Amino acid sequence: MNKMNRIIASEFIKYCLVGVINTIVGISTALICLNFFRLNYGISTGAAFIIGNITSFYLNKKYSFKNKDKSLFQVIKFFLTMLPAYTFSYWLGYKTAICFSDFLEIFINYVMSVMQMPYERVIDNLAILISIVIYLFLGFSINKFFVFKMQK
Repeated sequence: MNKMNRIIASEFIKYCLVGVINTIVGISTALICLNFFRLNYGISTGAAFIIGNITSFYLNKKYSFKNKDKSLFQVIKFFLTMLPAYTFSYWLGYKTAICFSDFLEIFINYVMSVMQMPYERVIDNLAILISIVIYLFLGFSINKFFVFKMQK
């Protein structure tokens, strides 16, 4: 593996680790807003998205990509690209889950019977798993090659 590939692989691993931290922060924020402050689901998850993305921005900037840019434009670029990436990933994940539902019929039926889960809920869960993978690679690419791109 050449030096550039090793750097990208290292940054991707760090990006994934930041994603784990970011997920913990986001879920904690949603649960605190929902259960402690008694906010509704939409506000709680919206707050989680905002707090999670602020955490993601700073950790990826400093840890994953070691970027020194201090411009407000970079922050704006991050949020203006990650929201559509998030939306696209979850839309594509849902469409993919529906498209593959016939192919995965045995698996879906097994999950429905073992977990006593309705079909729609199984599809929703499958869509989330697919979406996470799409968002992971899309988000890394956007951050690596656009938001935190090092100037020569």
